[in-house]
Amino acid sequence: MKRYRAGIIGHTGRGNYGHSLDLAFGGLLNVDVVAVADSDEAGRSRALQRTGAAEGYARYTELLERERPDVLAVCTRWPDQHEAMIMAAVNAGVKGIFCEKPLASAPEEADRILAACDARNVKLTIAHHNRVRPAPRAALRLVQEGAIGRLRVIRAFGKSDRRSGGEDMLVLGTHLMDLMRHFAGDARWCSARVTYGSNEAGTDEGTGVTYAEKEEIGPLLGDDVIASFGFDNGVTGTFESTRAADGGAGDYYHLELCGTAGMVAFRASPGSPVWHLPAPFVVPGGDVQWVRHDPPAWPEVPGATPPPADANAFFHSNRALAADLLEAIEEDRPTVSDGRDAAASLEMISAVYASHLSGERVALPLLERTDPLARLEQRARATVG
Repeated sequence: MKRYRAGIIGHTGRGNYGHSLDLAFGGLLNVDVVAVADSDEAGRSRALQRTGAAEGYARYTELLERERPDVLAVCTRWPDQHEAMIMAAVNAGVKGIFCEKPLASAPEEADRILAACDARNVKLTIAHHNRVRPAPRAALRLVQEGAIGRLRVIRAFGKSDRRSGGEDMLVLGTHLMDLMRHFAGDARWCSARVTYGSNEAGTDEGTGVTYAEKEEIGPLLGDDVIASFGFDNGVTGTFESTRAADGGAGDYYHLELCGTAGMVAFRASPGSPVWHLPAPFVVPGGDVQWVRHDPPAWPEVPGATPPPADANAFFHSNRALAADLLEAIEEDRPTVSDGRDAAASLEMISAVYASHLSGERVALPLLERTDPLARLEQRARATVG
């Protein structure tokens, strides 16, 4: 493997550095973290200390021009910044990009990003951590071994906290949509309902488009989402996020794989075990009990330095995704958390709104690539005008 120069883009105060994506390339074999870009001077100084990078820049375009990195971490959480950053990196000759989720604000943006990366053979990986975590891998092995019979339903549940509904679906649901595809492949259709309180969201009686209080992640709708997706082989997926009475303290953020002979479940969190129920349904008062399986330990990344003592819960998955990105460049293959997978999960979210607002089941891929909520806002402004 050749030696790689890694750059980092963050934006303190506007998406920051995601879930520690700035540390993903640190300590990997044959990688030198050369520079950080952040327009906030204090934030840039802290990032330089965290990463050990030699140079800091106020503008990411200057970093790309002067440092010519081989790989780049696009760390900001706010998706409205991703397209410009990725396009600039592609044009600067970067070979691989590790980007925070969600990939973009709308399917049309994701389309442009993928086309640009394809044109220059730039490998793109997205921080959908469950692609490399032990629990989903152990669950997939149980399903493939026939522990639940034929997979028939996948149930995904958001955190159902103060961000319930649209915000929960965009910030965390993108992980769950990606997980559903990990087990069932591409979704072919979506049928969804979005409500606010007891009213249909986006109607005169309900509430219209809103925005997150703390993050600029784009337009949102509703505080209760229930969506169904149709996959091949008779598999149906569902996503639910509703404001729980306990404020989301019940750790609802999980996935259930339901088959003809059993169920497998795990939380969408770094150290989750896997639970197996050797029966197709949970029956109140029944004798069948969940069996707990502890997932295997994280595998060592060859040649990497040991994890720091203060490594957070995302360290191992970030490092695994970054290491895979380098291997994908060497082997000229897609990454394990490829940009196309991320674009498909984003499209599933858009399909939820498209279905709800039309009152009909919609086919995937979507014919209309713009954001359904942006179109709703435009119609509302035209009506008022």
